[in-house]
Amino acid sequence: MMLKKAPAIAALLLCLATAAFAGQEAPQRPEGLAYPPLTFHLPKTVRVQLKNGMTLHLLEDHELPLVNIHAMVRIGSAWEPADKAGLASLTGSIWRAGGAEGLSPGALDEKLESMAAVLETSIGSESGTIALNVMTHNLDEGLRLFAAVIRAPAFDEQRFATLKSQMLENIAREEDDPETLVDREFRRLLFAGHAFGNVPDTASVKRIARADCAGFYRRHIGPESFIVAINGDFNADDMVRRFEALFEGFPPAAAAVGPLPELPADITPGVYLLNKPLPQTGIRMGHFGVSRKSPDFDAVRVMNYVVGGGGFASRMLKEIRTVRGLAYSVYSYFGMSDGTKGAFMAGGETKAASTHEFVDTARAIMRGVAADGITEAELAMAKEALINSFVFAFDKKADVAQRYAWMEYYGMPDDYLEGLRGRIQKVTMADVKRVARQYLQPDRMVIAALGDGKIIGEQLEKIGRVQTIEPAK
Repeated sequence: MMLKKAPAIAALLLCLATAAFAGQEAPQRPEGLAYPPLTFHLPKTVRVQLKNGMTLHLLEDHELPLVNIHAMVRIGSAWEPADKAGLASLTGSIWRAGGAEGLSPGALDEKLESMAAVLETSIGSESGTIALNVMTHNLDEGLRLFAAVIRAPAFDEQRFATLKSQMLENIAREEDDPETLVDREFRRLLFAGHAFGNVPDTASVKRIARADCAGFYRRHIGPESFIVAINGDFNADDMVRRFEALFEGFPPAAAAVGPLPELPADITPGVYLLNKPLPQTGIRMGHFGVSRKSPDFDAVRVMNYVVGGGGFASRMLKEIRTVRGLAYSVYSYFGMSDGTKGAFMAGGETKAASTHEFVDTARAIMRGVAADGITEAELAMAKEALINSFVFAFDKKADVAQRYAWMEYYGMPDDYLEGLRGRIQKVTMADVKRVARQYLQPDRMVIAALGDGKIIGEQLEKIGRVQTIEPAK
C-alpha cells in the first residue's frame, strides 16, 4: 500500500516545494534560505521549596497521561578523591542498579518493568541526576520507588561487583577507540592538577570498594542537594503534598559539597603525541574557555559559530573539509563545564600525512577571526541560526522544566532564558572581534595528537616541542 502511495507523496512534496519558492529564486546554498520572524513564548515553571530544603520546579502538561521527573543532585566527580577516580561514576551506576532497602535489584527491575516505567541515575563531573518516567495511573508506586532509591539505596554487593567489572572493561576498550582515547587524554592534559583532569584508570577503579560508593553518597546527599523538575499530567499542589510526605524526615547531608574547585589561572601549553600506528590522526587542541555567567558568553557563542561551531556554515568546515579535503568532520566549541569557565576545544580526524596542515589551517582561521573579525553576512547568519535553534531546545515541556532546574543549580540569572534571544540579537561585529582576541589563543594551546609517530612526529615538531605521552590505563 505504501509503495503505491509513494509517487503521490513525492508529487505532493514537489508541489509544496514549488509553491514555497513561487515568485522567487531558490537559494543556491542552505545559508541563503530566508525564514519568517520567530515567535516563541517560553512556559514558566512553578517553583516550590519544601520544608526540608528540596526544591521543585513544576510544569503541568495534561496532553498525555505521563509524568516526567528529572532531579539534578549536588554531587560529582569534582569532589571525589583523586586516587579513586571513577568513584562518582560508579556510585551513579550502583545508586539505581543496586536496589533499595527492602527491595532487591531484581525486585526493583521487575516492578519498573511491570509499569513500563523508567528510573535512571547517573553522576557526572559537576552533578548527578535521578529521573523517573511513569504513567499517571502508576504515579503512586512510581513515586514510592523514586523516594526509596533516594532515601535508602542498597548498593547491592553483587551488582556492585558487576558494574565495577564493566567499568574496568570499558577502560581497557578505550584503547581501541581512538576518538574516546584522544578526548580523554586531551581533558587529562588540559585540566592537569584539577579535579576535571582526574581520569579513571585501572588502578584507581580497583581501589574503589562498595563501602566507598555508599559513603560518598550518604556523606554528600540530603534533601537540600536536590533540584527537581517535574512535568506532565499531575496537579501541582497535589505533587507538592506528595513530595512533602515522601521526604519527611530525610536528614540533611553530613557534608554537602561546596563550590566547584577553581581552575588555575592559565593552562600550560604544549604539543603531545600519543603514539599509535593508525592511518588517521585524532587531533584535539584548546585552552580554558569562558563562564556562561560572563557577559561575553553570548558574543563568544556567535564567534564560535563562525569559527567551527556552525557546521557547514563555519570557516573550519568550509576550509578544512570542503576546500582542502583534509577531514570529514572538524569543529570547535566552548564547553566541558557549566559551573566554571570550562574549555575551548577544536578537533577532528585527518589522514596522518596532513596532520600539520590540519592544525596549521585551524589555527590560521582562529588568528584571522581575532585579527579581522567576521563579515556582516556571517554575523547575521550566526545570530539567526542561534536564535532559531533556541525554540528546538524547548520543543518538549520536560525540556523547559529541566532547563529551569539547570538554571537554579548553576545560579544563572532569573531572566537567563527569556533574555537569551535578545542578547544574541545585540551582538555586534565589534563584540565578535573583541571576544575572539580575548578568548581565542591559537598560539597558546594544549595540542594532543593520537597517531603514528613515525609519520606525524616531524609534523608536530613544526608546531612546537613534542612530548610523547602514554595514555592512562
